[in-house]
Amino acid sequence: MKRPILFLGLLTIISLSVLAQNKLPSPRYGAAVVHYNDTAVYIYGGVVQDNSKSNTTQSTNDLYHYNPSNNTFTKITPSGDELPLACGAYMAYDHNTGKMIVLGGLRTTSDNAFYSFDPYAFQVSKKTQQPYSQRGYMSGGYTGGGNWLLSGGQLANGTASSAVYEYNGSTGTFTQKSDIPQGTALYGHTSISDTLNNKVYIFGGLNGSGTNNFSCYEFSTSTNSWGFGPNWQNYPQNEWTAFPATGRTLLDNETFIVGGQKYSAKKSTNSITFSTNLFTVRVVNGTLVATLVSNNIPPMIGGVAWCSLETNNDTVFYMFGGINSITSTGDTTFTNNFYRYNQTIGQIQQYDTTQQVWGGILSSINENNLVTSKELSIFPNPATDKIALKLNTNETIKSIKIYNNNGQLIKVVNYPNNEIINIGDLANGLYFLRVETDKNFHLGKMIKK
Repeated sequence: MKRPILFLGLLTIISLSVLAQNKLPSPRYGAAVVHYNDTAVYIYGGVVQDNSKSNTTQSTNDLYHYNPSNNTFTKITPSGDELPLACGAYMAYDHNTGKMIVLGGLRTTSDNAFYSFDPYAFQVSKKTQQPYSQRGYMSGGYTGGGNWLLSGGQLANGTASSAVYEYNGSTGTFTQKSDIPQGTALYGHTSISDTLNNKVYIFGGLNGSGTNNFSCYEFSTSTNSWGFGPNWQNYPQNEWTAFPATGRTLLDNETFIVGGQKYSAKKSTNSITFSTNLFTVRVVNGTLVATLVSNNIPPMIGGVAWCSLETNNDTVFYMFGGINSITSTGDTTFTNNFYRYNQTIGQIQQYDTTQQVWGGILSSINENNLVTSKELSIFPNPATDKIALKLNTNETIKSIKIYNNNGQLIKVVNYPNNEIINIGDLANGLYFLRVETDKNFHLGKMIKK
């Protein structure tokens, strides 16, 4: 993906929230998050818009504290050392020391130290240099005893790494482990901790050539060796996403995965699909078992998320920020939308910054007011797997953009080889289409069933 610019096209209704009316952090992607002591959340870094220049971005070292009791974000200015400007960093909460650790990240300077943040003293301390070069979007898996396995990552030159290190929170030291098997270089992938069996599993993400990874590997902390991961159940291959938001659930050795960039057969920005699914994954009798919690999550790549048990005992997944649309040129639009999914009642909500309350998804699309183009035919409609498009003009189709009922861009197909579009990977529901040609654009709607 290119460095993002802000892009607002027709039907990209909720890509940016109005910062002046809320106290949310500014739109960003590539931030790091840690759920501290199950009572508060800290969000650090990421890529934001450079307000001093039009259509440019920059990394930030913002540190925000989220208070779940009143849904407020507070920007923290810690004492001590200054956190680096970084995106794609990894944050961990060390229960033994009561501090948060900032590891890795693509930084704007040559500084490669790791940092700790004391949430009681609100103080940052710069530690020793990390033994690896700058890398963002590493994946971290807790191995028990205050240790974390750090695998892969994107290097400053854009390539990927296959190196693996274990970080010891008690000593603040790093130990290099064997590389990811088969010379596989990964970034934007997911780790699942299995402390009961002394293993960490990694899967998904992008490999060194920038394509989706469909291999699962397991690292045994008992033997310090790699092997191929166990079998999977109920997890479709096209959901092995890159840059999803992940975290632990309320259960031991269970991880949730939300959003991310799905596999594209064209392996380019000519066909981008966002995952709108929320899965939980846990180890059951030596098998990784996925459970689909919701297939109606707003699109998000590179956002952050966490899971919380509310005072009424509801299990709630929170999601913030990330990329929510990609243009035909590969540029991106990112957001500071704040969502939550209540698993207990099966409801997705968005935080209304004007009313300061949780409510329905904010959208400006009114189906009754949408004027479809007479020149465009979509059939069959409703459809299950594929749709055919027909224009009764001599125009050449340049791109087809598909939006969900919330006005969010779900899929883009540029310069299609034919007028048959695969919709089998979309959730059931109402969708809006914008067909752009070399001369005009045409609007339509269809139902996936």
